[in-house]
Amino acid sequence: MAHFLNKKYKTKISDKDYDIISTGRKTILGKDSGAEFGKSSRDYIEMNIFNTNGTLLDSIRLDEPKDYVDNLGNFKINPGIIMRRNGYFSGDYEIEFNFLREVAGSSQSVLVDENNRIYNGEFDVLIDGRIVERGTNNSLREIDYKYYVHQVSNSRKEVRLATLPIKDENYISQFNSLTEQQNVSYAKSDVDLVSLDLTPNNEFRLGENSSIKLDNTMIGGDFVINDAYEIMDLESLSEENDGFEITIGGKGVNTHYGPGGDAYINRGDQDPSNNININDTFNELAIDSTKKENEKLLEIATEIKKDSGLKLFDGAFMMGFRTANVVGFPFQINTTISDLNKIKFLQPELVVKIKGRDLVNNNEFESTSKQKFNGNGTRGTIPIPTNHKRFGGLYSAEFDLSYELNGVRRGFTIFRPNLFVVIPDFNVSEGSENLRFAEQFVRQGINF
Repeated sequence: MAHFLNKKYKTKISDKDYDIISTGRKTILGKDSGAEFGKSSRDYIEMNIFNTNGTLLDSIRLDEPKDYVDNLGNFKINPGIIMRRNGYFSGDYEIEFNFLREVAGSSQSVLVDENNRIYNGEFDVLIDGRIVERGTNNSLREIDYKYYVHQVSNSRKEVRLATLPIKDENYISQFNSLTEQQNVSYAKSDVDLVSLDLTPNNEFRLGENSSIKLDNTMIGGDFVINDAYEIMDLESLSEENDGFEITIGGKGVNTHYGPGGDAYINRGDQDPSNNININDTFNELAIDSTKKENEKLLEIATEIKKDSGLKLFDGAFMMGFRTANVVGFPFQINTTISDLNKIKFLQPELVVKIKGRDLVNNNEFESTSKQKFNGNGTRGTIPIPTNHKRFGGLYSAEFDLSYELNGVRRGFTIFRPNLFVVIPDFNVSEGSENLRFAEQFVRQGINF
């Protein structure tokens, strides 16, 4: 017959030693350790069997605590079945159950090689009792995966523990954690591969063969990856493809943007032949010109372009001086290599510098603005602070995209020559002189 014990200090440890090592504190697993008992791979139930005089007869370890939990979440253990399974069929016994979690070490033993490193492969036991790696003559030996008492103070109130000669990072880190409030598991670089899934939940996943086993005791802890980053696949980069497409954003091309109902940003000349489409170039630029005067600009452009094989203003998007002043240039960045979209997760900074040149007088002007990069399809507006009423400007742009990686800022410079052009006023009178700034500027349309 089995009786449940009701003794305050009844354990395999003597009452005297128990008083020495007991902290007097209680820890509620699940509240203080991050997971309730039974959900950690290091939880187990210890069943101790005593005779009626209190002498310990046996200690049985139950490694699957969840097998003894009913549908209501309560522990339900039949000690008689466990005792008969272990050879106790009759007699009077006293039993106790301890619900334990291994913090460091284990009651199990391990095999170590000649360098005291843990061996987990196949092995053979020879006739003379020696243990060797299977298929070799490399000797192995069995050793307890524990720590030992190195010294006990004279007052018997301090115990100094030491490690056995086991060379294993987990073994050492568990030992170090005995004096800390946390347990640290260290990865092995050759087996602990981590993959990053950026969508939809930004999850890190350990490889199947990882030496680190995740369980519920780690809930609330920190997962720290040192010197690690997601490597982008940029094999498709080339002189023809820098990974980015810079185009017009906003409402698109040949569309009203600026002040009044006739201010457009046009596509520009995209045909290297002698043909120039007026709807793509000089249509309603809001430069104080009439339809007839716009056709005059088209005539000039066609004349200077003839047989050059060049595009007018190198195919730049075209706008008038008022639109430039009020609206600026609406841009859009598309990523032509999908992995570049990952930059949006790396605290990116985008600085856009525009450099303009008046093709008539060769005056130069530039400005810088900060923009936001949100990955593929990023949109923004580049301000154009220069007043182009009396002179035009053909603008190139540098998009400096940087991001944080391993404590270092890295990035790309996306250069687009002749991205957009600003046409000055068509007709400005000074006294009796009629200054046709737009005509002067367009006549230089292939000198870029």
